[in-house]
Amino acid sequence: MAMMNRKAIMVKKYKTMNTTVHKYLNFVVLVVMVIIMGTMKSYGQIYPEPYLQQALENNPGLQTQQKAWEATQQQKDISGALPDPTLTAGFFTPPMERFMGNQWFDVGVMQMFPWFGTLGKQRSVAEKMADSQYQKFRDERNRLFMDMTRFWLEIYRKEQELKIIDNYMEILKAREDIIYTRYKAGQQRSGLALDIYRLEIQLAELKNRSEKIQDERIALRESFNIMAGREIQASISTPDSLPSVSGLEHEIKPVAETFASNPRFRKGMLEKEAAEAMQEVSRLKTRPMLGVGLQYSYFAPGEAAMGQMDGGHMLMPMVSLSLPIFSRKNQATRQQGVLMAEAAQFREKNVLNTLQTQWTKLQAKISNLQRDENFYNHQLDITQKTWDLILNAYASGDEGFDELLRIQDQLLSLEWRILETQINQHLTRAEMDMLMARSVFE
Repeated sequence: MAMMNRKAIMVKKYKTMNTTVHKYLNFVVLVVMVIIMGTMKSYGQIYPEPYLQQALENNPGLQTQQKAWEATQQQKDISGALPDPTLTAGFFTPPMERFMGNQWFDVGVMQMFPWFGTLGKQRSVAEKMADSQYQKFRDERNRLFMDMTRFWLEIYRKEQELKIIDNYMEILKAREDIIYTRYKAGQQRSGLALDIYRLEIQLAELKNRSEKIQDERIALRESFNIMAGREIQASISTPDSLPSVSGLEHEIKPVAETFASNPRFRKGMLEKEAAEAMQEVSRLKTRPMLGVGLQYSYFAPGEAAMGQMDGGHMLMPMVSLSLPIFSRKNQATRQQGVLMAEAAQFREKNVLNTLQTQWTKLQAKISNLQRDENFYNHQLDITQKTWDLILNAYASGDEGFDELLRIQDQLLSLEWRILETQINQHLTRAEMDMLMARSVFE
């Protein structure tokens, strides 16, 4: 009995431990997923996605490209259809006297059939060109998304610049007490007034810059809203800060794989395939066309004395055949298809070279921007320490107010440069995403 109790206790402990292990494993898996998702977000580029969706629905430029693509899709049914039949009719005035009677009119219909396989190839060309037009729509959409992202980040820049200026204005206003501390007891009254005036001039300059930036921000906001198809005065939300960018700028991939989804590259590939199919169409068009038709004739009753019959109806099947006998024209048609196919191949290669060149420049650019950001952060740290030393030296009378303002200008300039490098890194990353058709550019 005791042994059974011990066994039950051991089983219970094992179940408890097993449950604890499962909970621990589930917790570990959750943490790993959070880390992975966090890594993906830190790698990924932030975009104004809600506004991009609005632009996708409301931008007239995109709607133009979309309608052009939809119109091109109709060409598939046009190119794959038979030529329109030909209807002919002839009337005799006075009626033609024939053995069967008086012939009043003839009505005929003729349908031409291209050489075998021509319609299928023409439809294939139309499908490729429709897909090419869709890639043109994608390229136009991605360019708009890139422009809107650029405007959105510029709005963010202006808002951050205003915060930096407001912060430094508060710092300068707080320095007024140090000026009075230095010139306490009424000593050097002229020096006190001069430093106060210098402080007021610096504050006025910062205020003027702030007002200019506010006007620039309004213009950017209105332009952004126009592109998004929103109310021109609608507010725009921006992040409090930008995450650091990192990722694939140094990863080496095969060129074709890198840009496989790029709409310009896809458009070039589809145009090349369409040109190759068109080359076959040009060859088939030099072949004969077969026509099949039917002619109907009506005969009215004739005069028996003239040996005519009592009239009637006559149906006559008809066949026609086009004769492509002009060899120079046929040779030129075939050669035209060959040259267009070769031109499309060179065009595809040129697009690939252009994309690769742009990618290489962006790789170098983002690397330099990250290097500059590290450098400016280091300089900012040193300049901030210098500011503290100059501030103490000024309070004790060892430094002039000009040197204090000069260091303050350096701090403001460095803050702006850091902000600029951060925004340019995000813009560069967005351009790289656009080249590879990633994220919102898919």
